[in-house]
Amino acid sequence: MSEIKIENLNLSLDNKIILEDINLSIKAGEYVGLIGPNGAGKSSLIKCILGLRQFDSGKIIKGAGVKFAYVPQYFLGESGFALSVYEVIRMGLQNDLIFGSLKQKRKILDVLKKVDLKEDILNENFLNLSGGQKQRVVIARALVSEPNFLIFDEAFSNIDMKSKILIYDLLAKINQTDKTTILFVSHEVDTIIQKCKRVLCLNKHLHEGCHPIKFMEGEIVENGQLQDNLNLIHHHHNHSKC
Repeated sequence: MSEIKIENLNLSLDNKIILEDINLSIKAGEYVGLIGPNGAGKSSLIKCILGLRQFDSGKIIKGAGVKFAYVPQYFLGESGFALSVYEVIRMGLQNDLIFGSLKQKRKILDVLKKVDLKEDILNENFLNLSGGQKQRVVIARALVSEPNFLIFDEAFSNIDMKSKILIYDLLAKINQTDKTTILFVSHEVDTIIQKCKRVLCLNKHLHEGCHPIKFMEGEIVENGQLQDNLNLIHHHHNHSKC
């Protein structure tokens, strides 16, 4: 069963084509990476999927029971708002009919475990946390509403490599254990090809089955042996880390 199916989607802004003839199907439980250069239309496609942007023509068909959660590139940023970690995670419950602080607290503690954070962080000021801790809290905020489809938009661009690797491993665990569908959008091709089971390439048009590194270099190479190439890239990356 497909969580979402996109048919012949087109989007223009100010007479400029942003997305053209997009066709895409994502099945329940998939872990999909979406890469493309800056200005390729990645964020626009996400907004269309989430219903935050009207498109010119085409269809987006959502499966019964699909519940999205979105993790943006920046959350609060340098806003200066003094919110505790507890308050940030609780934001994810604002659309849920949950009555009683005890039930809320239990849900928040459950998601803290999922993102490998301890309970004593709940009273900390969110803005004082490290980049990796902030990202885990924002993921917990997404998870607390119990979604079955997570969308990440360039979410890890402001954290160090060690934290990134740990959080990517965390997402793989969430995908495997909870069967949560994940769409991960990035321009960091090396991490996408290592972590995602399926890689889509976008630059106004959507391509699947072309070599992602060549694509990011501006060359579309249709490749029926893409998986073999990805395995070689995986091997190269793993070997280079030793």
